[in-house]
Amino acid sequence: MNNLLKKILLLTCIVLLVAQSCYKDKGNYDYAVLDQILIDTSVNDIKNSYAVFRYEVLNITPDIYLNGEKINSIDQVKDKLAFNWSIYQAVSGGTVHTRDTLSSDLKLSSPITKPEGLWNIVLSIRDLDTQVETYQYFQVDISENISDGWMVLYEKDNTTDVGLIVDSRVKTGMLQSRLFLDLLRNTNEEALPGKPKALLHSVAPLGSGEILVASEQELIAVNRSDFQEALVFDELFWASSRPTGKNIKALNASNARKEVIINNNKFHIANFISSGAFRTNFFGPAIGGSYGELADWLATFPASTFDAVAYDKTGRKFVNVPTNSTSSGGFVPQNASSIDLNNIGLDFVANDWGNLNYEYFVMKGGNIPYLLILNLGSLIPANIALQKIDISNSPDAVNINSITSAVLGQYLLYSTPSQVALLKYNTGSAAETLWTPPSGEEVTCIRLQKFYALSIQAARLPNPHQYVYFATWNETTKNGKVYSYKIDPSNGIIDTSTEVTYEGFGKIKDMSYKWIL
Repeated sequence: MNNLLKKILLLTCIVLLVAQSCYKDKGNYDYAVLDQILIDTSVNDIKNSYAVFRYEVLNITPDIYLNGEKINSIDQVKDKLAFNWSIYQAVSGGTVHTRDTLSSDLKLSSPITKPEGLWNIVLSIRDLDTQVETYQYFQVDISENISDGWMVLYEKDNTTDVGLIVDSRVKTGMLQSRLFLDLLRNTNEEALPGKPKALLHSVAPLGSGEILVASEQELIAVNRSDFQEALVFDELFWASSRPTGKNIKALNASNARKEVIINNNKFHIANFISSGAFRTNFFGPAIGGSYGELADWLATFPASTFDAVAYDKTGRKFVNVPTNSTSSGGFVPQNASSIDLNNIGLDFVANDWGNLNYEYFVMKGGNIPYLLILNLGSLIPANIALQKIDISNSPDAVNINSITSAVLGQYLLYSTPSQVALLKYNTGSAAETLWTPPSGEEVTCIRLQKFYALSIQAARLPNPHQYVYFATWNETTKNGKVYSYKIDPSNGIIDTSTEVTYEGFGKIKDMSYKWIL
């Protein structure tokens, strides 16, 4: 017992000595009074949580005080404080999204581009001297609101992305115009690698109605309501038919509920005629044949006897895939004896479908441009070829890069980098310059407001054939623009006083209609 008592007394003395040493050691430390930062959220109708539509601008305007003094501008405290508004996922699971900065200002006024779901927004204020941060959190419930609109396919930073214009010209009842940019990147965290090839809102699976987006290196299907990735490349093919590489040339669908893709210079067909309203069918095995390198084009209105029609750039001839065939073939001799579909002998330039659902082509032989008109929907095989017209007398026709063909009149518009021209092809007259882009811009694509699925066009699309879109690119500013004008569908004259402009795209490759039933 005595030994135990001695040990307790010894331990107590040691503790007292250590405590006394600590008390006497005042330390060699710097002490500073922290600045007092107050974020007042009781003002300006600020809420703890918000419900917004995707791409809606969210405004949060707290009063912020530093040591009791209200901060009215960034300049007032630029050497003392740093501000950051950021957004990140509130729930786990599904696609993992990055934490993004929305603003570096006192107040938040920013479009919310994240997809549907619950998200957290945090305002952090960092003291630049002490690195101490003050936080304020808000919750945001984002709902999707991507409706019918005019899609824009473009290249940006060597990737492929999609924008969407929604206004009263393309969506009935719209009171306020909306512009959506970089939908693939903002929704799925990444755009498609490589240059753009095709953008297609398919009616083949009418119920699900996915939008297909193709770059030269990738193909995906996205949901029409929110642009969320629905199917990736391999999932769009039957397992036994999946290609070993991705080298996409063209993608299209027909009014007959068939989809066609050219990958690795081979055809793949998906026929939905007997497969219901949803994507229960997929691209089948590769179909080849006796042809060279195929052009970046597939027919929109082929006859029911064809699964696909394409153009052989090397052999400078048309090729077709007969319905349910495992190999491509050629065409019978045409009644228009001056046109041999198996030996066109011209270079493919541009195409569009138009009046009577004919296909209209600009092709070149040397420096001579021609307009070729075909009725690929003809059930009489010898009546496909219709006209071949020399258009070399039209302004700058040798530099044509895009065409759009009228449905309600016998004319088409063509573009070169420096102009848009109106060609009334059955008059024998030269085209006339219709529009020139502003200085520093070049025209890259032109499209009339129409849709290849005629039943959807009749049911959903307001003002078909009454508006036209001109896309331009400014190489210096790296800015893509879309100019929209009202057009007389019978004669092609545009009303320049109706101009509406949208910008912020990349270099535009194509434009088309998107719908929601």
